[in-house]
Amino acid sequence: MPPAIKKIAMAFAYGLIFGFGSPIPGVSAGTMAILLNVYDKFFKSLHTIITKKNAPTITSFLLGWAFGLLGISNIMMFLFEHYGQVISFIFMGLILGCVPMIYKKATIDKVKARNVVISVIAFLFMVFLAFFGDDMAANNNIYQLGGVTPGLLAWIFFASFVSSMAMLIPGVGGSLMMIVFGIYTVYIEAVSTLNVLVIAVFGISMIFGVIAGIVITKKLLDSFAQTLYFAILGFILGSLLIIYPGFSVDLEGALSVVLGTGCFIFAYWLSAKDTD
Repeated sequence: MPPAIKKIAMAFAYGLIFGFGSPIPGVSAGTMAILLNVYDKFFKSLHTIITKKNAPTITSFLLGWAFGLLGISNIMMFLFEHYGQVISFIFMGLILGCVPMIYKKATIDKVKARNVVISVIAFLFMVFLAFFGDDMAANNNIYQLGGVTPGLLAWIFFASFVSSMAMLIPGVGGSLMMIVFGIYTVYIEAVSTLNVLVIAVFGISMIFGVIAGIVITKKLLDSFAQTLYFAILGFILGSLLIIYPGFSVDLEGALSVVLGTGCFIFAYWLSAKDTD
């Protein structure tokens, strides 16, 4: 495959990763990159795409993002709605299977005490969101918020910008931050009803937020890799409290345990492979 075509194909694939987990609280583009063991490569490649300003590659990335968000993610939302316990256990298994790989990356160099503290803080932040996140935000729909007003659009832009940067943080994710900011229901409603104005505001702010997040993450990977990986460790372990759906002692519960265990083994095997 010619190098130019390969770059465009990879950009589309990375866009799919972004869109795939966007609507699922506790899951993010960063989580998906960790699961696929391409976290470093993922952000370095995205940083190159943005800084080189290659129009075909950027377009391919945005198309992949849109396809993942409007296509694949809708399938995931359907599965979560009808088979929530099973799907949640699958994600929990995948996340737990990646923990040894993240820990290995975090401890390549001598561990600094401050990074351990950062990991604990990240974990406690997720615990706080798990128990108090829903209480912090009403998450009303557009009608309940008084309709589409300039004030609502301004708030959507700001909250979506911050949430988009959170898409890059494994375990946190944009959807979780949207819940905290109270715009998650507005986001889902706008996409499902094709509210062009609201979708445009979300889209523009997301693009700026993702670009800012990619630049920041690339700098952290280059200069503070251990700090970043210890933070990721805390975030994803804490995300298990958010994803955990409860457990039913029946056939669905048994299937959840079996598939969750299988996904743990698969993720451990996948993350142990050298993908560079």
